[in-house]
Amino acid sequence: MAIGFSRTKQDFDQRAGSIALQLRDTLAHATRFRALLDTMTEQDLINLGYDASEVAILKSAFTDLDNLGKIANGQSTQAQANDFFFWAKQLVGVN
Repeated sequence: MAIGFSRTKQDFDQRAGSIALQLRDTLAHATRFRALLDTMTEQDLINLGYDASEVAILKSAFTDLDNLGKIANGQSTQAQANDFFFWAKQLVGVN
């Protein structure tokens, strides 16, 4: 009897499919959240309790994540290297 996770073909198939699905869905969520942020002014977000620098970080993070999604889906290209997580790293705290 094995302890922990098994390593069968079915396990690999399930894990591979799960990761691909999660990534696809997460990028789609980022795109939808960016669209929501685009409908809000800086003042709208300040009224929610953010300060101006936090608004800039939030909008920048989701602009980059949306761009990553566009590239991943073949809707855009990028000539230069970009750390798409540069701003998003500021949203995750201790990680």
